[in-house]
Amino acid sequence: MSKRSLIYIPILLLFAFSLSALVLHYANMGKLQARFSREAKLPFSYMNRRAYAVRPEAAELGIKSGDRIDMINGRPINDEASLDDELAKLKSSEPVSLTMSRATQDGGREIFEAVATPIAVPRDFNFYAASAANFIFAYLLPTICILLAFWVLFVRPRDPLAWLLLFVLLGLSSLSLEMYWDPGTLVGAFQDIFFACWAPAMLLFGIYFPERWKLDIKLPWLKWLLIVPLGFQVFITFLNILRAYTGLNLFNYMGPLPSIYGQFAWLINMIAIGTFFAALGYKSGTTTTLDARRRLKVMLYGTSVAITPSFFIVIYRIISGAEGSFTEIVPFWVAIVALMLMLLFPMTMAYVIVVYRAMDVSVVIRQGLQYALAQGGVRVIQMMLLFSIGMLVWWSINNYGASIATQIAFIVGGVALVPLVDMVARPLRLWIDRRFFREAYNAEQILSELSEDVRTMVETKPLLETVAGKISESLHVPQVALLLKSGANYVPAYSHGFDTQPMVSLAADSKAIKKLSGNRYIVLYDDMTEVTSVPTVSLDEREQLRELNSQVLLPVAAKDGLSGIISLSPKRSEEPYTASDIRLLTSVATQTGFALENSRLTEAVAREAAQKERLNAELDIAREVQERLFPQELPKIEGLEYFGACRPALGVGGDYYDFLELPDGKFGIAIGDVSGKGIGAALMMASLQASLRGQAIHARDDLAGLMGHVNTLVYEASTTNRYATFFYAQYDPKTLKLTYVNAGHNPPFLLRQNGGDFDVICLETGGPVVGMLPSMLARYDQGEIQLEKGDLLVGFTDGISESMNAEEEEWGEYSMLEELKAEAALPVAEILRRTVAAADAFANGAKQHDDMTMIVVRVA
Repeated sequence: MSKRSLIYIPILLLFAFSLSALVLHYANMGKLQARFSREAKLPFSYMNRRAYAVRPEAAELGIKSGDRIDMINGRPINDEASLDDELAKLKSSEPVSLTMSRATQDGGREIFEAVATPIAVPRDFNFYAASAANFIFAYLLPTICILLAFWVLFVRPRDPLAWLLLFVLLGLSSLSLEMYWDPGTLVGAFQDIFFACWAPAMLLFGIYFPERWKLDIKLPWLKWLLIVPLGFQVFITFLNILRAYTGLNLFNYMGPLPSIYGQFAWLINMIAIGTFFAALGYKSGTTTTLDARRRLKVMLYGTSVAITPSFFIVIYRIISGAEGSFTEIVPFWVAIVALMLMLLFPMTMAYVIVVYRAMDVSVVIRQGLQYALAQGGVRVIQMMLLFSIGMLVWWSINNYGASIATQIAFIVGGVALVPLVDMVARPLRLWIDRRFFREAYNAEQILSELSEDVRTMVETKPLLETVAGKISESLHVPQVALLLKSGANYVPAYSHGFDTQPMVSLAADSKAIKKLSGNRYIVLYDDMTEVTSVPTVSLDEREQLRELNSQVLLPVAAKDGLSGIISLSPKRSEEPYTASDIRLLTSVATQTGFALENSRLTEAVAREAAQKERLNAELDIAREVQERLFPQELPKIEGLEYFGACRPALGVGGDYYDFLELPDGKFGIAIGDVSGKGIGAALMMASLQASLRGQAIHARDDLAGLMGHVNTLVYEASTTNRYATFFYAQYDPKTLKLTYVNAGHNPPFLLRQNGGDFDVICLETGGPVVGMLPSMLARYDQGEIQLEKGDLLVGFTDGISESMNAEEEEWGEYSMLEELKAEAALPVAEILRRTVAAADAFANGAKQHDDMTMIVVRVA
């Protein structure tokens, strides 16, 4: 068996001992649970046939704590089985005859009789709450404590903190076994041993986790004021167990010392446990490491909430002298809450260990040839000094030790000189550590801090500076370079420890890059050849890597391949990079890759946001320009009320309406719908408006010719897939005559009152849409209608009539026409508003899919 595996022998023995105690405890608790389910119980609690927590009605019968049950109703009670049989027969309010005995001072037993009346066990909420608390405290708490403690110890068998944690958690589990008074049983021995060790383990764990308490560094002797009496407590515990198993009573040789200590034991234990919380509280507020501070706060708050209620109950029990379980000495709910909160203690420990990896720390001290020789030299000096002291003592005794007293004095003096050897060696070892750059480092701490730093970084340069600085600081690497991909090559983006930026460019198709792309690192010799039987670094690459002074190349991976390379020079200590170093650095490189990916995504999002902001600004300008193309003022036309509005589906749109004051007092009315939406449609709409206004001034009454000219202008100015439906009319206030041309647009409605209903006339005369056909193919006719007072002309685009709901059902022209008839008597602006509102109500929140434009004209 190797020396390395020998340490697991005591761990396995302890684990077997603890597991056995736990199994026996389960068996006993199963019996207790059966007792709890009975119909009635005696007016006192009992364990191992002995009474405790005596109720007043039992005390009136002369029963005291510690009295033993010898007979029930005349049946001898010799074991737990016979006791359980008789107790199962108990009925509430049916007296039972008890024969009991009490220990006397002369070692005998005094027998007495008592008639007790059993108490009914109510099946109420308190009963089930107590059962749940009992399950947590008696089953879950010791199980979690024992398993967690040994799991950590098996993982970290040489870590002193893991051993302290073992005794802390096993001591906590012993609280669940408090009812086992007899140290002669396995469970009783387990309870006594680890309960005695709990306070000293808590004390030392608080001092040394996760780093040593500064007060202990300044005053290292102070803790011994508690450790010495607590050590004596552990010693007398083992003597008590020895007496129970062998009958050997060594207390006879110790006089009153154990009893004197027993009077102050509870106070010393309380101070030790209080020191645990004081140390954690102090370190959580003063430690400079963010990760350690977070661990300490979680542990402090969790363990404080878990222990404090029970702590005060125990103090109350000690001061008041009360006996029994928590539920028997304090109010029921106080006891239940305190017992349930105890489970928080191991859960907090598990959370800190597993989530924050508090015990998964490895302090690694590198061993190179020069360093090993230097440290070996220190050990040789120590041995020589010890040998010299021994020879000096021997020589002194031979020459001057005539009497026994003189010899003893020389021996004592020699022993006193031994600590001086360590005093000389310690600063020498520290100097060698500094000389060879071998200070211990905490790999887990570096990774945690680095992860915290890079997680919040969204800029590439600070990220690279942090990574290079952390690696250089932790491993004493003088030169670190980070190369990022630029085009088809990898070039230095940041360098640490170089006088000038290295002029290096590694091609993406080179051998080294191909190997790194496979997520494999490269370790190089001093001559830039690779530490492998199959070289993957070409001669050309060696020259560039020599400029970087590379010894290790690490891949910085990304989703789409290799995003960068970390180049590390040899260490200042001249020791090689070990497997532990490579694992650490690979993790750092992985974190860097994730951070770089996040940085690039952040930059891309920022660019996209800036571009979107520019587009939005341009869109706002386009919206303002388009709004200026619509009529800004509505000139007063005699005998006419009119109104128009447009609501684009996007920021800008292709719908168009216009009102024009023409020569000879005539009035132009236009509405159109350009194909498509957005900027393209808006530009064509502007072209249509300009064409119309340019032609309308000269057209006079030839609207068909006007529409032909507009078609030609739009056709020549637009692409083949752009066109517009268009309706244009001229109104003569003198004759009330309306002349119009409809170029493929939704026919406007003319609503004319006819009794209690309306006649609806559709204005359809015209020709094809404008902008699609050349002038030779586009022919237009104009229509004419005589208007009457009260006539209502409504022009609209299909964005209103074809408004759609979530089920893609259209509102339709019929529904629109019915809405117009119902609103015909209202002002024209209100008619427009209500019609659009009705279309929106039909859509019921569905997205507007097209521009919505409408004009309403009434002959007054």
